[in-house]
Amino acid sequence: MERREGSVRGVLIELAQRMLAAGLTSGTSGNLSARLGNRVLITPSGVAYGDLTEDAIVALDLEGQTVRHGPKPSVDAPIHCAVYRARPELGGFVHTHSPHAVAFAIVGEAIPPLQIEAAGYLGGAVRVMDYLPPADATVADRVPEALGSDRAILLPNHGVYAVGETIDAAFTAAQIVEDSARVAWLARSLGTPRELPQAEIDRLHEFIHHRYGQR
Repeated sequence: MERREGSVRGVLIELAQRMLAAGLTSGTSGNLSARLGNRVLITPSGVAYGDLTEDAIVALDLEGQTVRHGPKPSVDAPIHCAVYRARPELGGFVHTHSPHAVAFAIVGEAIPPLQIEAAGYLGGAVRVMDYLPPADATVADRVPEALGSDRAILLPNHGVYAVGETIDAAFTAAQIVEDSARVAWLARSLGTPRELPQAEIDRLHEFIHHRYGQR
């Protein structure tokens, strides 16, 4: 257990630093977590990603209570835990402020499913949920209902929540959301984009998540 947890702490640090380097967030904004059974490992509040150490990663139970004394967890910890409680198949959660996706969130418009692989991975358009005040733990339970069975959702005037069966899958979803937003913006500058039919998206989603790769 300890070795596995230590390994996941290292992965969280690596992905947090990649998130910053890739422009998916800036400063100390955004957060990441991984679920290990009944424990949640999450990035701390307000710590620069370049300064993260394994000891800075916070361990919580699924109710959001800190398992041992240490740094304060991300202010979004209650949201992460609420989503994990609602969807036990999930093992990773990433919150980004990626610019193209945020642009869609600001105008209150879903990111359309235009690219075959991206739409297949995400399962369709990335919807915009109702406004959620940042750093307000009292609204945490609204997120699982808004997210539903999706892999990502936009937060109005704010950012992206992306989830997956592992932290790596959640990070991939966050990257694909930003890529999809950028491609949609470029496509609209050239003409009228043609969205993929939902039946084809569903077929690709099943293939990518259940048959593609070394299974």
